[in-house]
Amino acid sequence: MNRTYLRQLLLSENRLFITAGGYSSAMMDCFPIVAINAPTPSAFFFNENPPSYKEIAGKALKQLLQTIKVHSELKDITLTDNFQSQELPENTIAYHRVFGFITSSSRWYFSSKQFEQDLLSAESNPSISCHFIHVNSPGGEAWYMDRLDETMQSLQKPVLVLIEQSCASAGYYIACHSSHVYSLTLNDMIGCIGTMVDYLDFEAYYEKLGIKRVSAKSTYSDLKNKVFEDLRKGKDEQYVKEILDPLSLQFLAAVKKCRPKLSTLPDDDPVFRGEVFDTDASIEKGLIDGRKTFVESVAEASRLAQEYTSGIQFQKRALSYL
Repeated sequence: MNRTYLRQLLLSENRLFITAGGYSSAMMDCFPIVAINAPTPSAFFFNENPPSYKEIAGKALKQLLQTIKVHSELKDITLTDNFQSQELPENTIAYHRVFGFITSSSRWYFSSKQFEQDLLSAESNPSISCHFIHVNSPGGEAWYMDRLDETMQSLQKPVLVLIEQSCASAGYYIACHSSHVYSLTLNDMIGCIGTMVDYLDFEAYYEKLGIKRVSAKSTYSDLKNKVFEDLRKGKDEQYVKEILDPLSLQFLAAVKKCRPKLSTLPDDDPVFRGEVFDTDASIEKGLIDGRKTFVESVAEASRLAQEYTSGIQFQKRALSYL
């Protein structure tokens, strides 16, 4: 069932914010290569009880908490993925994991809708004072990213992003909403800001199987699916103008608003044309702010959390004198 959801995304006309490598990896996950004469291994496609993304992320956080425990300077810091808990200590840090393929609402992959709910839950919990977003993603589904953009821009609590290996396309669409964006190594890859379409046409394959497509349109429905039919025929002008370009403009507007340094670059800079950069080049361009270890990033998030709490307490004291 988990792969079925992903197959539907990859093989339809859904718009994706994703790198070519990420798309290839997802295709291999859904359609593993097997010998023609060999039986299809059912284990590739069926799992009676596949773990949910939340369960996988929870296990990953437990491992990261073990890392924190061995550092005495972090012993009083709390990271949590239980954003609604009423038993958290002051200045708790909300841990959000953005790993792998991004979808809008899947149970088995990162969900932008669930992420939005988690952000809002953490934002409303008075014990949580900072959002820590951990990213390793090539991107994914474009739909709902505009709504997530609005929600992230409305956050009042500080946000820190740590990139591990890859932060591209929809992954960077999320990460750009912080003024504290760090990569883990010199060789992490960041960017791929832009939009393209790449999907598979199975008609020739079906014809070899003896399956013929039959379709007809009402005289009143001459434009029905025309933009996609033209795209299949190599006439992509309308699709690019009406579908891809508006998505790219939304993406670029969000990036430039959230990362002011990028606004100083010329409009034809490779950053805005889908190029991907390593850590040093990303810092120079303004895509990210520096390089930190996980421990250093947690310590920075803790500092931001304390500053936020101190600011709130100062405002309350000031208001009490009015």
